[in-house]
Amino acid sequence: MSSVDAPVIVPAAIVPAVIILVAMEEEAAPFLAAATAVAPPVVVGKSRQQRVTLAGREVLLVQSGIGLVNAAGAATSAILAARLVDPAATPLVISAGSAGGVGVQVRVGEVVVGGDCLNSDADARPFGYALGQVPGMPARYAGAAAALDAAESPARMPDGSTVVVQRGLLVSNDKFVGPELAESLRVLFPGVLATDMESVGIAQTCFVYGVPFVAIRGISDLCGPVGDHLTHVDDAAERSAVVVLETLRRL
Repeated sequence: MSSVDAPVIVPAAIVPAVIILVAMEEEAAPFLAAATAVAPPVVVGKSRQQRVTLAGREVLLVQSGIGLVNAAGAATSAILAARLVDPAATPLVISAGSAGGVGVQVRVGEVVVGGDCLNSDADARPFGYALGQVPGMPARYAGAAAALDAAESPARMPDGSTVVVQRGLLVSNDKFVGPELAESLRVLFPGVLATDMESVGIAQTCFVYGVPFVAIRGISDLCGPVGDHLTHVDDAAERSAVVVLETLRRL
């Protein structure tokens, strides 16, 4: 790889208190709309990093691209950028945006806070690991306790309606989950609430670097047709952002 192709870590003058990672432009939009200050974006590898001020806090907003590897790479570059400024930096990392509802009690328009996250594609059981556990890693990645509690505080949409928040197991993989796979996830991982394609990649990265993590995801669909997701992704992203902002206010 030439020096031109090598990923660049861009240092910032101020270590962000929070790193928010989203996969898509639609998921970044509500945060940019709510920001009281916005710096020009910087492209780092395949991700887009932007310094913003949200709820009075310095935040690095990162659009990673879709999938576990993109998310893990973007999380790594963001954490290392913070540590170029302060080697002891431990910013709170939040996985935000949309997710598919898996739990039978979950509804479109609600928000799922990942009390635990795991990789539903990981299966090293012949070697003594739990289903969903990557060898050498924890069986599950627990969300940061203070952030979990703050995320369950009442949050309201601009029209005054309260966002329904559920806290529980969120699983990730690199598949768009349809009805058959959703049913399989319910059987294999009892109590699972939602699924996405990024959170556990971010969670594993945060575990490796010793920084706190939480996933806060709006439910865009119930693992049905792709069109359901496309119809509701903007609303799901907005609801996720509303809960994230309320979480930042309460921390």
